[in-house]
Amino acid sequence: MEIALSAFLGEIAQRSVSFFISKLSKEATSLPSDENLHRKLLRICIIVEEAEGRQIRNQAMLEQLKVLRAGMYRGYYALDTFKYQPYKEDEGEDDEVSHYYSFAISKFNPAKRIQLRGRSSQQGGERELHQVLGSLDVTITDAREFLMFLKGCPLLYHRLYSTYMVLENCMFGRHVEMEHIINFLMQNCAPGSTGDFGVLPIVGPPKAGKSTLVEHVCSDERVRTAFSRIVFFAGDLEGRIACVRDGGTVRHQSHASESRDGSVLVVVEVNGDISEATWSSLCSASKRFSTTNGGNKFIVCSRSDKIVRFGTTRALKVENLTQEAFWYFFKALVFGGADPQEEPKLASMAMEIAAWLNCSFIAGNAIARMLRDNLSAKFWRMALTSFREVNQRYRFIFGAQPVNPSQNRKMIRRLNGSNEYCSIFNGYQIVSSQEDAPVITVQEVLSGSVVPRGELFDFLAWRSSIPPYHSYTCSCEIHDEVADHEASREKAALARHKRSTGLKNKWL
Repeated sequence: MEIALSAFLGEIAQRSVSFFISKLSKEATSLPSDENLHRKLLRICIIVEEAEGRQIRNQAMLEQLKVLRAGMYRGYYALDTFKYQPYKEDEGEDDEVSHYYSFAISKFNPAKRIQLRGRSSQQGGERELHQVLGSLDVTITDAREFLMFLKGCPLLYHRLYSTYMVLENCMFGRHVEMEHIINFLMQNCAPGSTGDFGVLPIVGPPKAGKSTLVEHVCSDERVRTAFSRIVFFAGDLEGRIACVRDGGTVRHQSHASESRDGSVLVVVEVNGDISEATWSSLCSASKRFSTTNGGNKFIVCSRSDKIVRFGTTRALKVENLTQEAFWYFFKALVFGGADPQEEPKLASMAMEIAAWLNCSFIAGNAIARMLRDNLSAKFWRMALTSFREVNQRYRFIFGAQPVNPSQNRKMIRRLNGSNEYCSIFNGYQIVSSQEDAPVITVQEVLSGSVVPRGELFDFLAWRSSIPPYHSYTCSCEIHDEVADHEASREKAALARHKRSTGLKNKWL
């Protein structure tokens, strides 16, 4: 009787949800496309926030949550492009700034492509919004069963969302990946290639957030309760296992009685591959910690896909943010407590600036803080034109957009009304100790409050406020603009490099 009643109530609930969604869909057809899209996005936001507050153990549900989030980011990106495109400024709109920054933007660079797409969307904007609306309709329809199953997932501890102050102090966009790792750690270990260990490889490009993701997993109360020790091995391990077999770095330790059979979690972070001999030594060294013959787990993080061979389960690939997700993140940081809809010109400029940042968490945090501290249209326009110039200058010298521009030397004009330029070298270097980090910040360098000229110095690009609390630094030199000299010097340097590598350059 109870089973029949439960099935009956479930059927009634499902039909009620279907009727409610169908009614809303019919009413929405009479609304403008942008308002209709806004309402659908609110519904998806409700589903996503509810799901992120639950412990989801089903892998298929995690994949569907990932689809829902991607649809939400895409929808907001399309809506903002449609709303703010009329406010997009031409380079010549501000005579003072356009005269000051003389380089013209190339129609082949990313931000110009955004503009061209924006102009075409302005001509056929309704058609583009209808495409996104159609996609979201399918996503919402597919989420009906997801919502039903979500009710059976236990609640996680309370977490806040949707404010920039929290966004700066939490991990963005990695909830699905985090739950995937925790689900692996909570499973009983089945004997694999290593016998006593379950191994999860995590791979991805540099600065994608692998270390941050693992730190948050290891700080989760569920993980700390399950393992008596959490031990980290990092850096170049070749030939060093004998030195660290007594423990590496112990990040967490508790009594065996407080955890699951006294099992151990070992985290290995390397930049490249691990040799078979080093891996065997590491496993043997790690077994000394365990009070059991099973239940131990390995997480191996690397930029190299070669470590996948050590896995006893499918590897987790951590990707860089998409442009749509990065805009959602950047917009929240750059406007802080302000409403972007009240400053559409600033929102339009922020959208183009975000396109230049290559979806980098480091650059996004650094530039967003600088812009948020100065909500002036003139300052933002100066910053935007400076980004346009540096990318055009890069194309002028090298002829193509780099795969990872942060690894190349960049010249950017200081935002203080002078003719001074900053030459930035060496990409982003990680400084783990806060005491060793430079005192000078990127905001001081670009705003012109730093005096050093003609000498190389380090500055702080960004200090993370979440684990592992890394500081990221760059090297910089401040000088006057000597365009012809700089171009010829870099042209000669490029020629020497290509001659040494045997490459041909038609441009030279």
